[in-house]
Amino acid sequence: MNLILFDLALLGYLLATVLALVHLVQRQEAIYRLAVLATLAGWVLHTLALVVRGVEVGRPPLGTLVEAMSVVGWAAVLLTLWAERQYRVKVLGAFILPLVALSGVSGAWLPPGFRDIAPALRNAWIWVHVILAMLGIAAFVLNFAGGVMYLLQEHQLKAKRPGALYYRLPSLETLDRMTYRALTLGFPFLTLGLLLGALWARTAWGSVFAFDPLALFSFLAWLVYAATLGGRAVAGWRGRRAAYFAVVGFGVLLLTLGAGLLLPGRHGS
Repeated sequence: MNLILFDLALLGYLLATVLALVHLVQRQEAIYRLAVLATLAGWVLHTLALVVRGVEVGRPPLGTLVEAMSVVGWAAVLLTLWAERQYRVKVLGAFILPLVALSGVSGAWLPPGFRDIAPALRNAWIWVHVILAMLGIAAFVLNFAGGVMYLLQEHQLKAKRPGALYYRLPSLETLDRMTYRALTLGFPFLTLGLLLGALWARTAWGSVFAFDPLALFSFLAWLVYAATLGGRAVAGWRGRRAAYFAVVGFGVLLLTLGAGLLLPGRHGS
């Protein structure tokens, strides 16, 4: 039942992705509404799948890398639906849903127990640590999408003959506000998640500084986002520079995912 729900949710996201991309090109209200409906259907099915998964395994659905990726996608879709209404950015799904669909397809190819957290290490600390970190990463997906859209729109504005994309994307001011809001939303979650992870590491491994590739790259990502916030507060970083940092920060998060997938570490087997 759990796998069927996940497959149906993935199909909903794939359909929503196609519709969102078509809407980006054709800008038809009917297509946008269909994309929203497909997104909502996928998200509801995804929610049910996570609940069923938790009941089946008797723990929060966060114990494997595949499950953690799934929760990030779930939260990213929820943030997308919220941001589209809050900032009137109807093309946002075209930039986020492909990432969610790709992560779902990639997760389907991984063994169910890949990078499973050892049962002896599972406690309340680890679940809170993982969920906070995953919520932070989901917000940074929105931050990344906003940064990419900002750079694209800025390029359109500088062109002598702006293309059709210029009329599809919102203003630079709107994109900068959305990107900053996503940053301020995700950073506290990631910070608390890393702090709890350090406490968990001390309990599980006897040292906060025990080397682990996943923890190392997570800290590097935190430094990038901390520098972005500091730059905005102290040096007045806005616009293009903040957008570049959003892209760089997301790149480090992808390296973090790669470390979790490919490098041996203490988080799981």
